[in-house]
Amino acid sequence: MTLRNLAAAILFAGLLAGNWTPLRAQHPTDGMEWMFSNLRPSGQPVIPIFDGWYQKADGSYDLCFGYFNLNTKESLDIPLGTDNFIEPKRFDGAQPTHFMPVPGPPNLYRRYFCTFPVNVPADFGKTERVVWTLRERGKTYSVPGHLGSINYRIQELSAKEAGRSSAAPLIKFLPDGPEGRGRSGVKAGPITVAAGSALPLTLSVTGPPSVIGPGGVMDADDDEERPYIRNGKTRAWGVVWAKHQGPGDVTFSPPSVDLWKGDTSTASTKATFSAPGNYVLRVQAIDNPGENGSYQFHCCWTNGYVNVSVTK
Repeated sequence: MTLRNLAAAILFAGLLAGNWTPLRAQHPTDGMEWMFSNLRPSGQPVIPIFDGWYQKADGSYDLCFGYFNLNTKESLDIPLGTDNFIEPKRFDGAQPTHFMPVPGPPNLYRRYFCTFPVNVPADFGKTERVVWTLRERGKTYSVPGHLGSINYRIQELSAKEAGRSSAAPLIKFLPDGPEGRGRSGVKAGPITVAAGSALPLTLSVTGPPSVIGPGGVMDADDDEERPYIRNGKTRAWGVVWAKHQGPGDVTFSPPSVDLWKGDTSTASTKATFSAPGNYVLRVQAIDNPGENGSYQFHCCWTNGYVNVSVTK
């Protein structure tokens, strides 16, 4: 999706007072200017975003949704239910309930792309809609996912198919477990752990990492200015963990891991849960985050989800 389409997606994400009302009507300014001018440390809403759609090998389609938290410091938790739901109801339940603050610079688009897909059948009509609604602080924001525009089509291609060096990596949680690539990703669990106890998690990341610049290696003297270079090696993959759903806080140690060309291809962390309940953890592995270090390119990352049952 282009930057213009991103702005349009956010502009038309508003559903206020039960009526389809584009945000342009409330904020008669340019879309990108409106987004950035409304960033605040706290007190701002989370806007659901429809990122696009792609067809799967079985003929069905995945509709991809992300979000824009307009708070630079405040996380929001909106449980599944009347304030966080998807219609038709049969598609409800995969959306996040935890919304992290807007990513800081140098991330280019300052939001979270395709945090979950909704799978629709092969005969899903171009006029049909899957609508994600968030309600917080007295305001309602909704966005429709659809197959109605080719402009929202996302290419889910391997490196060979795309004819380029960048491709979403293959990931798996267990040596003999399933592996997945792309936004549809791979799932693991359920895993049981006690509240307050650290849960070790390891992700295997494989695939051809992309190359930065001619030759793919830059001088180690550039390390300080180029965080994606370390000791003359380019960063192959970036791995970021987050709480996707759950009633309590989740602490990751570390929350992100960089994997470097020529080094190990496994990323490990420990997750600690503050309260019992059912959780979903989300991990995103991107092929060479590069200079921006952000999940901004639709071609090159993979989602993973871990179901965790936390006991007292």
